[in-house]
Amino acid sequence: MRIKSLVAGALAAATLITGAGTAGALAPEPSGYDDLPDQLVTGGSDTTYRINQELDVVYNQAKGCETINGFPTTPAGNTRKCVGFDGSATNPQTDIKGNWDHDFNAQAFPTGSSTGVKQLLAGELDMARSSRGPNSSGESTANFWAIGKDGLSVVTYGTRSAGNITLAQIQGIYNCSITTWDQITGNPADAGQVIEPVGMNSASGTYATFRGFIGFDPNAGACVRKVDTDGAGAAAPFFPFENDSKPVEASTTTINNINNAFWWMSWASFRAFPYLRGSAQQWSVNGVSISATTVSNNTYPFTRFIFHVTKKVDATPSAAGSDDVWGATVSGSPAVYTPDATVASGGKAGAVREYTEFLCKNSANHTTNDYTGNTNFVELGNRYTLTGFIRVPAAERSNGVCKIFPAP
Repeated sequence: MRIKSLVAGALAAATLITGAGTAGALAPEPSGYDDLPDQLVTGGSDTTYRINQELDVVYNQAKGCETINGFPTTPAGNTRKCVGFDGSATNPQTDIKGNWDHDFNAQAFPTGSSTGVKQLLAGELDMARSSRGPNSSGESTANFWAIGKDGLSVVTYGTRSAGNITLAQIQGIYNCSITTWDQITGNPADAGQVIEPVGMNSASGTYATFRGFIGFDPNAGACVRKVDTDGAGAAAPFFPFENDSKPVEASTTTINNINNAFWWMSWASFRAFPYLRGSAQQWSVNGVSISATTVSNNTYPFTRFIFHVTKKVDATPSAAGSDDVWGATVSGSPAVYTPDATVASGGKAGAVREYTEFLCKNSANHTTNDYTGNTNFVELGNRYTLTGFIRVPAAERSNGVCKIFPAP
């Protein structure tokens, strides 16, 4: 980490994220800043694809160092690097609460939460999106940072009016022991109406979360339907990707009557994207309607966090309750996290660290957005509203505005 004389005074006056500071440094040591722009790629969840794209907009445009903007440069290859990256000058910018290096993140097209986490751990992605928490095995080198909260809506389609359903009834629908709608509604007119439960792509975090709630594989029952279209044309029957009702409503050979179909989807997607939800209607579960309040306070039975996933060596909390993010060395079983200035202090690993900290740090540690005049904390909050999610409730936060789940 380079020392820049200009910032010594600024550090004393600025409100910075908690950490072990080094006098004159641009950020608390150790830091992921290295004066060089890195490009990151995040992949995985379909559910969180849109919100992560929006969070990227805020991060990518956040203010940072003054850059070398000419092209070509002598020596070559210095365009977009921070002025003074080589120690030849002092950078005139003093605000370090944004995206100092002007790193930028891009979201890869969704492949499912589990696939994204696997790609991250295999080195094919820099970070992963997940709509499920860590698995009990196989992910021990990952940190799952809860950055928001969602619920699972259980839905019906067409002319089927929504009502209340119990967890036991949902289990009965997916284990094929409850087969007609009169068993749910009590209406004799529904006696001949066969319930058509629809399954889901098993790579999906929304599938994994629902499976955890009902206690078994929702795709396994003989009564569980696939879809016969991807929404654009005929296809061999398959379990659909989460949150998109179009293939469900368009299927004609695998679903006999759309009014009898039953599925589940992200509550955030349901309320933010009418085109995805189609004619779906949300049911109450165990007598509780889904809302921002019931998701926040966990009175609705099917709530979940959404996750930003990193390797532990790239981003780990510096201490319980702190919104400072460190690089870490990992040793022992279970892992012990030791902040280390030689790890994740630059390059892509350091960029992962700074991006993670940007998502998780408290309001006071954000700077003003140059395009709106709001703080970036407010701008991030606006992106949650836009995409239907809510921030992690204050009572459930462990580090800044996030909740950390180190994978076992």
